[in-house]
Amino acid sequence: MDQLTAHDPRRIGPFEVLGRLGAGGMGLVYLARSASGRRVAIKTVRGELAEDELFRVRFAREIAAAKTVGGFYTAAVVDADADARVPWLATAYIPAPSLEDLVEECGPLPVEATRWLVAGIAEALQSIHAAGLIHRDLKPSNVLVVEDGPKVIDFGIASGVSSTRLTMTNVAVGTPAYMSPEQARDSRTVRGASDVFSLGSLMVFCATGHPPYRGSNPVETVFQLLREEPDLTGMAPELMDLVRACMQQAPERRPTPAQIQAELAPHLFSRDDASGEAGDWLPAHALELIERKRGRRPSAPTPRPYSGPAEQPQQPPLQAPPQRPPVPPQPVGADDPRTYPGPGQAPPAGPVHAGPLPGTGDGEIPTAKIPSKNKHRAPTGGVAVEVQLSGASVRIGPGPRAEHEQPGASTAPAATDWVRRAAPTPSPAPPLTPAPQPSPAPAARWRPWRFRMSNDVWGTPVVADGTLFVSSFEVHALDIGSGERRYKTRDVAWALAVDAGRVHAADGPHLYTVDVADGTERWRTSLDGWVYSLSAADGVLCCGVRGGGVQLRAAATGAELWRADDAQQDYENPQSGPVLVGGSAYYYGAGRLRCVDPRGAGLRWSFQVGEDVPSHPVERGGVLYVTAGTRVYALDAASGVERWRFDAPVVLFTPPALDGDAVYVADYLGTVYALDAATGLDRWRGVTGGRQGAEPLVVGDGMVLVGSGEVLYAFEAATGRERWRYTARGEIVGSPALADGLVHLGSRDHSLHTLDLATGQLRWELGTKGELTGSPVAVGGRVFVGSKDRCVYALDAFYGTAVPAR
Repeated sequence: MDQLTAHDPRRIGPFEVLGRLGAGGMGLVYLARSASGRRVAIKTVRGELAEDELFRVRFAREIAAAKTVGGFYTAAVVDADADARVPWLATAYIPAPSLEDLVEECGPLPVEATRWLVAGIAEALQSIHAAGLIHRDLKPSNVLVVEDGPKVIDFGIASGVSSTRLTMTNVAVGTPAYMSPEQARDSRTVRGASDVFSLGSLMVFCATGHPPYRGSNPVETVFQLLREEPDLTGMAPELMDLVRACMQQAPERRPTPAQIQAELAPHLFSRDDASGEAGDWLPAHALELIERKRGRRPSAPTPRPYSGPAEQPQQPPLQAPPQRPPVPPQPVGADDPRTYPGPGQAPPAGPVHAGPLPGTGDGEIPTAKIPSKNKHRAPTGGVAVEVQLSGASVRIGPGPRAEHEQPGASTAPAATDWVRRAAPTPSPAPPLTPAPQPSPAPAARWRPWRFRMSNDVWGTPVVADGTLFVSSFEVHALDIGSGERRYKTRDVAWALAVDAGRVHAADGPHLYTVDVADGTERWRTSLDGWVYSLSAADGVLCCGVRGGGVQLRAAATGAELWRADDAQQDYENPQSGPVLVGGSAYYYGAGRLRCVDPRGAGLRWSFQVGEDVPSHPVERGGVLYVTAGTRVYALDAASGVERWRFDAPVVLFTPPALDGDAVYVADYLGTVYALDAATGLDRWRGVTGGRQGAEPLVVGDGMVLVGSGEVLYAFEAATGRERWRYTARGEIVGSPALADGLVHLGSRDHSLHTLDLATGQLRWELGTKGELTGSPVAVGGRVFVGSKDRCVYALDAFYGTAVPAR
């Protein structure tokens, strides 16, 4: 929970506001209490919705229906006011982990636990549908898990949004990875069967740890949802039939919630010892998480997987075991900067794997990833042990983080935060000698760090002026050197741009600007629509507004310079929204690419590109390069006159990437094209696997890098010869970062991989507890990345979590 700011209300209706719980699609969420002390979660409505009278009518109707929803597995609606200046809805506050938190921390659930949860959620849906409501946003974060079963929250709310004017611009209401196909096409016409499809998707997440559709952005996820089969990798065979039945494309062929309960009942009631509570079904570490979220600890230690080193032998009598200095406890969910400890030396030869940072209350100790050629002692009996790399002077393996190390003759310097030393043993007291004089303190050196947010992290971090800017509802400004937070904005930021000492952000219908240095707000203004893309350059802001709007504004004051309303697209997303490039503003609408003077002088030229939405253009030397459908265009940037075009056999997924005198693009089948920048002639083609993402190719140091599924390919830029390929354990996320002869890439195995550019060999790897967000950023010998474990990581580009020796 975050503290209240000066702009937050102290009372909402009859409730006293205690703090911020976060933000959602409707607006901010607060923790509050009634006069009798009962705690409630209050969802407030953002300004754009509050100004829509149609929304207020629908919201009032849905509130009345939601109050009638009963049942054991729903969170009760306590109170609401659809007529307030800021409409709000209060539900019973349940201090419990969401299903998303539980699976991300504890891993995929066993078959019996999945059945138990799904049966409870199906019963909740039955109660919701009986009240005439449809959930429309059933997903893991909207299911809380307590001792006596799941609790479904936020029912009936998305339906209030789904009939407003916001949905008239082909914007689906819901979460793409869990919505039904019919909801993706038109969220206003769905029925209860749509929630059943979402329940099937949720079941996939429960049992496998991943959603059934995993595009790199919402648009790709919707594309997969409408055209591809769900990804059921890792699904237990016992659950396969029920999942497939729930996820039928035709709504009328899906089972009802009552039929799902009937299907699962024999499995749940076949055990004589089952009381129906979580202890009968959930793993021990999941039960511990539930206890922690309730604010209490289990009465006895609970076994957990990979719980660390084996118990040390008892110390001899009259000899106290060595003690670690006490570490102040950190509140659960608090913003938490941590540095990786350890002075030392370069890491040992060969790739290493650094897991989540110990000592942060996440309860998991990482294990080392060792090349197979190195002999080591394998873990036995579920207990992680130390291993020795051949030729290395340190032991690699899980272990407690030492706050103060006692150096000894046999103790090697630490290379990473998970180097474990032998437990010190008592020794006879040495003879009295004069105390040595303290040595001069060594010069401070930069250490890798991580910062834990209170809310989810999303997107790619932005580095500017020694500061790392991260979106986690608000914009957080973190000091690159220490990881300390300098400030955060007081409002949500759904769009972000940093330029010329200013941070520009949009919370939807409002645009605001703060100073990079200290977060001082310079101006804010209201727009007549929802900002979905934001670009900043040369003192100008370019805003894409839902419904086909484009606005150019002065970055210094927010004053409007120019606007248009002809930028309608089928799917409005930042990747194809209006953008500032090379001293001009570009946007697409009605089949034409338009070039506009950024200072408000109006349209410069337009060029017909057809109905295929083009990529963001790239400009160099007065030539504009853009891909649209199956074509690559080279246009004169001043006049829009076509210089050449290239026709590919299939649709191109990526914007152009330029290097030297060549243009590089890739199609959705994974073919890489190298084109002559002056003529458009085809120089060479490289073959990879099919691509789902729309990220551009990464070109530099004579290499062309392209991700395809779990594999990263490297081609020689001059000849097209494949130099190497690297296979991760999950699909590649975002674009790799290339700098100083290294390649940094994230994958859906929750890891950041760092490779040698020349050979493709793994140098080091960081494991996190969530899927990486956006793309890694490499600047000044450091690499930065965000994760869905709510952390931002800053690592040494060459050594990972280690600190190079001086």
